[in-house]
Amino acid sequence: MFSKFTSGSDDSIQETGSIGIQEENAEPIQNNVSKSSFIDEKILRMMGNMGYKTGVGLGKNEQGITKTIDIAYQLGKRGLGLNIKKLSPSQESWDFNKENITVQEELIWLENKRDDCFDASSMSQWIKEGMPKNHIEDETNFCDKDILLNVIQSKNIFDELDLLELCQARAKANPFETIKSVYFMNRAALKMANIDAATNFMFSRIDENEHHKHHSGPFYFADICAGPGGFSEYILWRRQWFFKGFGLTLKEENDFRLSESTCASPVSFQAIYGKDDDGNVCSPDNIEDFRDRVIHETDGKGVHFLMADGGFSVEGNENLQEILSKNIYVCQCVVALQVLCNNGHFVTKLFDVFTRFSVGLLYLIYRCFEKVSIFKPNTSRPANAERYFICYGLKDNPVVDSIKQHLWTVVKRLWEISDCSDVDILEIVPLEIIKSDREFCDYIRQSNNSLGERQIVGLQKLAAFCRDPTLIDVRQEQLRKECLKYWQIPDKPRSPLPSLSIDDVLNFIVDKPEILLVQPRELDGLDKFSNTIQEVEDWHYCALYSSQTTNHCNFYVGLSSSKVYRLQRNKWVKVKNLALGRGTVLYGEFVKESVKLKNRNAEEKCSFRYSLHVIDALQLGDKSLMNLSFKERVNMIKVYCKAVNKESYTGTVRVRSKLIEPVANLVFKSLIRKKKNNKQYFQSLPVLGFNSNEESYDINSLLFLKTNSSQSFHSTYVLRVQMFLKSESCSDEKKYFSLDEIVSNLKERL
Repeated sequence: MFSKFTSGSDDSIQETGSIGIQEENAEPIQNNVSKSSFIDEKILRMMGNMGYKTGVGLGKNEQGITKTIDIAYQLGKRGLGLNIKKLSPSQESWDFNKENITVQEELIWLENKRDDCFDASSMSQWIKEGMPKNHIEDETNFCDKDILLNVIQSKNIFDELDLLELCQARAKANPFETIKSVYFMNRAALKMANIDAATNFMFSRIDENEHHKHHSGPFYFADICAGPGGFSEYILWRRQWFFKGFGLTLKEENDFRLSESTCASPVSFQAIYGKDDDGNVCSPDNIEDFRDRVIHETDGKGVHFLMADGGFSVEGNENLQEILSKNIYVCQCVVALQVLCNNGHFVTKLFDVFTRFSVGLLYLIYRCFEKVSIFKPNTSRPANAERYFICYGLKDNPVVDSIKQHLWTVVKRLWEISDCSDVDILEIVPLEIIKSDREFCDYIRQSNNSLGERQIVGLQKLAAFCRDPTLIDVRQEQLRKECLKYWQIPDKPRSPLPSLSIDDVLNFIVDKPEILLVQPRELDGLDKFSNTIQEVEDWHYCALYSSQTTNHCNFYVGLSSSKVYRLQRNKWVKVKNLALGRGTVLYGEFVKESVKLKNRNAEEKCSFRYSLHVIDALQLGDKSLMNLSFKERVNMIKVYCKAVNKESYTGTVRVRSKLIEPVANLVFKSLIRKKKNNKQYFQSLPVLGFNSNEESYDINSLLFLKTNSSQSFHSTYVLRVQMFLKSESCSDEKKYFSLDEIVSNLKERL
């Protein structure tokens, strides 16, 4: 939504060089910076002693000049004497009163009150094709003509500027330039922080939304066309592994680089590059693959919000940025409609919104949500056309379904003609339908006019700062402090993460590290089982892959997302292809799972995957579980495992929570089964694999955990009991039990 600015009064103008920062409900920040001549009084006295008189020329006959000598400024590294049309060097002043600056920006929402319906089949007739446009001067249906022409003319001023000159002028002219990226990877993270704060944190606090607050977690988001991942870095810094992200962006130089972040862990983020494995959001095959995988990994519900920040260089064609970006516009919107859950949110980057295509797209997306807003955050440089389209609450009705189908048709057609230079889609909604919604049209025109005027001022200021390199905006540092405070971002520099060792982690979490070496008590008789498991309601059980000869249950410590160690035979051994959050300490079993894969011919193929089944935990990332009950720990573990498991990365070790149930369930609804024609037990698992039909693992023993409310992690861990199940290879009958024997024993006591 565009920012709502209030006009300032002359009373709020500060003296030269002073700073006025707006408090809540105060007038906008203004500054009146003028040039003054400052002459050292000591020098004047020295000159007076030598006969100088104020206002009189030097020399015996006072014939010297009395006018100020102009300084000859040179633009950049260009040769002396070069004169650039429209950009002649000068000592001009800039009127800072032209800018109305507010730290706490206000969004203006457009509510969707429409209830008329569209039919997808008839909407296909709305698409109009023609020769690609190479100008926008005539696109005045949704903007005042004078404003449009002034924006275009102001952009033309910089045709002769090189990048260095532009960057130097922008660094001094933009009042918010010194905010930069703080301790994040790039400025995009601060843009999302700005947008989030301006919307009352509707993205990072979506767990407080009335429609989503009962979700068990993790909360899911998607990040599209956003490498190296500043948007995701901000969300993960804010909410850590309680939020899980899915990314789609171009590979190589535009890829995600969240592993380079010094403030957020990439452990709960996974990039998905689509069927073509290139991350191109414009490919229909990639969109379908991304949709299917995300829907699968979110239990069929979709993500809670989606962020899109697509763009590319349009150097030399700045006035055509909107036309050149149309494909990205529509593809990002289609992905959002495909993967968002009901009542989910969406934010996407736009540039100019003048053409029928762009306005038609916004109209369709507006019809899919409860309310929308066009907003240019302070972190978006004032001289560019960038703005963000923020959408609140995806609706669940037939209109949304029809619009999905219509836009999907548009995406596939744009892909078909992507290599054609003589045809393009010019319109996806008839102009008369758009104009029939007077409220929407008024909103778009007001937004375009307001943001256009703001951009013109920004361009004019940039031009003035290019002409006169002595100009500065003295408000920058104070604005930086006020913005960071409002966005709730600590003002500290980027610095490398301190190195972390296993001893560092354990000494912080465990009072006596030797407790990690305590082995479970092995029961060798049903009488001992009865004496140990006396109060059945105080105990839970889980099925283990571990056998009498091989133990697969160990402690795991995460030092970073790629450095995970397992305590094995009293030594810490690095585990390959397993990702856990920095600081994580958990107890789990490494399991070889059987997987039945489905293929196009409906045939099943047997395979296997290695998986870490988490039984209990002391700490998950930065979240300590030591003071939580067993039930609370299990719930946290379930969320954590869903967050860090990356099912689309087939070469990695899975992470899932161990199926732990009350002991009484062994009698009434046991999940343990016997394989046909032998004595081997197995347990079916919830299917994680994208192409899996069934997943299970062999069971060789049972682990019993005392879990009543008085049990901490330490007591539950120390008091655990293990019983080994009979199989064809068992020889010592005293150490092995059939499941039927254990169940019969429990029945007698229930």
